Amino acid sequence: MGGDRNLFHHPLTYLRHQRGWTLADVAELVRRRSGLNMATHRQKIHRWERGTVPELDAQFAIAEEVGVDPNTVLALPWPSWLLTVHGTEPLHEVWTASTAKLTLTGCLDANTDRRAFSLIAGDDAARLASAWAAVPAQKISHAANGGTVDTDVTNWVECRTRQLWHLDDLVGGDYCLNLAQADLQLVARLLHRGRYRASVEQRLLGLAGELLRFAGWCAFDSGRQAAADRYWHAGLRTSATGSDTLTGAYILSLMAMQHTYAGDGRAALNLLHTARQRIGAGASRTVHAMLDAWQVRAHAAAGEQRQAIETLFRADDHWGRRNPDDDPPWIYWMRQPSHTIEVGLGFVRLGRSDIAVRLLEQGVAERGGDYTRDAVLGLAAVAAAELDQGDLGSALDTARRAADLLPGVESSRAADQLRAFAGKLPDREPAAEEFRTHLESLPT
Repeated sequence: MGGDRNLFHHPLTYLRHQRGWTLADVAELVRRRSGLNMATHRQKIHRWERGTVPELDAQFAIAEEVGVDPNTVLALPWPSWLLTVHGTEPLHEVWTASTAKLTLTGCLDANTDRRAFSLIAGDDAARLASAWAAVPAQKISHAANGGTVDTDVTNWVECRTRQLWHLDDLVGGDYCLNLAQADLQLVARLLHRGRYRASVEQRLLGLAGELLRFAGWCAFDSGRQAAADRYWHAGLRTSATGSDTLTGAYILSLMAMQHTYAGDGRAALNLLHTARQRIGAGASRTVHAMLDAWQVRAHAAAGEQRQAIETLFRADDHWGRRNPDDDPPWIYWMRQPSHTIEVGLGFVRLGRSDIAVRLLEQGVAERGGDYTRDAVLGLAAVAAAELDQGDLGSALDTARRAADLLPGVESSRAADQLRAFAGKLPDREPAAEEFRTHLESLPT
């Protein structure tokens, strides 16, 4: 990143900055290449940078100007394909260890969206990471500066990664993102500067893929959607190069969740279908249960109640027949699908608040104190379902329980869920106004 630490809220804003384009310049190139009416040019481009999706012809026009293949535009949703223009190798390039390392390096400047955050310089990142080391700090520093990367170093990175998973469960993605970024920068240094055997390279690429997956999750949880896209796209490349099919499928499922939160159930279903194809029928039943649980909410977002219910039955069947010995380590958090937040939110979306309340309450009760963010999300979802049922008193009681936990969580997604609930409360209702005031007073 440059010394001024410029931050950009959208990939198109970043692209304009890189090319020196004004809003009017973008409108003119779209008009010239596509023939679209751009009479309100500046306002239209401004809306594109604030979340509106341009017409496909307009996207093709921009892609042609910057040299992106039309198939990439069709394969990736707006604005994800813009991220292939800067900082990463195009996704259709051959996926080799060399291009994976370049992609990993490129995504370390993933500062291209609306909630700004700073990145830690490479040397500072190595010092920060090694300060927590279970092996001597000198060994980490030596490996990151041209020395040998051995199993002690890779074991330590793996241990650090698993610690971050559990820290995220407790405090949320806003806090954990910079820690993940520091570890990513360390892994990138190990890959580029260290000396290692082919087996260690394979393992480092797998760890990079998992850290990119985790960083994307933290970015998503903290509301940085464009950054999440960049991390996940790089994670798909590195996990594939490291032959880690399960992590790749996990990334695709998280991308599906992102689309579900945005209300695009059809795109989410397509991503989940691809994830399921990647792992095959013989993979862990717990992983299949997770994919099905998230598919329930995707069907709900698409308005498909029958398919949602059928998928939930299939998810619980997978769960009932699972063998924990087959599970990848990252799925330790999974619970019975019908008790997950995503399933509960799906039934809220389908207008079945009675089912949603029952399932969500069971899910919240099962969670211990190490899942504070999930408790906030679950209680916020229960409150929303109770409000849909017309039970304002119970809804406010539940929402207050969630609000009491919120100061201990750094998750914009959890805070946004509570704010969305507050926005649905009736006006000029004293208890509702009291809750809004209380929520606004909480530290964020």
